[in-house]
Amino acid sequence: MGLIEADIAVVHGRIVDNFRIPFGEDLHFKVVLIPGFSDGHAHPQVVDGGLRPGVLWRDSYDWIENRDLSVDEVMVRRDLGLASKLALLTFYRALLEGTTLISLTGRLAANVKAWVSMTPRPKAVMLPTVMDREGWTVGEVKRDYERVSMMVSEGLTRLGVFVHSIRLAGRETIAEAVGLASQRGGLLGLHMGEGRPETGDFKAVFGEPPYPSRIVPVHCIDDDVAAIGLQCVSCPLTNLLLYGRTRSSLAGVGSFGSDWPLLLGTVPRHLPIIAGHFKEPPDSILRIATIGGYRVYNMPPDGDIVGYDDSLQKILEGRTKPKFVTVKWETAVYEGTLTSNGLTLENIEKAIVEAVREATEKYGKGGMPYIPKLPSM
Repeated sequence: MGLIEADIAVVHGRIVDNFRIPFGEDLHFKVVLIPGFSDGHAHPQVVDGGLRPGVLWRDSYDWIENRDLSVDEVMVRRDLGLASKLALLTFYRALLEGTTLISLTGRLAANVKAWVSMTPRPKAVMLPTVMDREGWTVGEVKRDYERVSMMVSEGLTRLGVFVHSIRLAGRETIAEAVGLASQRGGLLGLHMGEGRPETGDFKAVFGEPPYPSRIVPVHCIDDDVAAIGLQCVSCPLTNLLLYGRTRSSLAGVGSFGSDWPLLLGTVPRHLPIIAGHFKEPPDSILRIATIGGYRVYNMPPDGDIVGYDDSLQKILEGRTKPKFVTVKWETAVYEGTLTSNGLTLENIEKAIVEAVREATEKYGKGGMPYIPKLPSM
């Protein structure tokens, strides 16, 4: 039996010096995270955010109605081969960036197909999206559940449903989604307060706590969801890109989300924005960014470890990538490469560019999507 040793460890958000933990071999790092990063909200089939340089929207409904997409997002989701490729690249990127738990919306069958093709895998929360629009119905999600239910029973996943937003889903759709979520693990996510207050709308639909499912609101720029007994998943980077603003504090925030992981990377890539905007101390930010998502989704963190050969400051600045990642004690990344296939983050980022190009060529409406440049890790 060996030891993982670290000069500094972040253990459930608490910073510890001279850390050690039993492992199958002897390893030493400057910093380890236990658990790794959690990404509480990710759309793995988004290859075009509808962004345009210098353009801001009032709120999510303004954005949905007036964005100018270069790619038909419904056709991308319906193409199971392409949608599963995009999900697989999301999972690979997550591991290589130190994200050991990720919560996915989008196409359930594609996300599960990608996930079961991997070994090792990140822990995953599967919340397929529903709203009252073609290509996003509860019926389509039910059909996907029938296809995949037997494939996700090993304890590394949780299942539920994601209602896109209260004003894009009628009461009947929401009731069906709540019923389906209750059958599949009791998780219900939804965008809320993304540019306009929606607590009143939420109460009109869901009433007062206790709620029929574990409800996870996302964004919450304009709502104090703690007042209705909930914790928010905040997505600061996309809020700033779309609306020019985000939440004013981390009060009531349980987790961070990347929103568009293929375009913007997973949560570790967003840490410079998070740390620059919010003034909470580093241990508070790291607690939310790591164990936070596990607690929001009630997922076990056992055996999830990320090791770095750089300082904690560089991690917070998003300027380093991990050397070592385990999920449930199984080594997924070793010396910065995926143990399953030897690919690096640079390899995956190139593959993502090609996959976005493929989606654009197959289902494009003219022109390539605008993608903001990420800082190098």
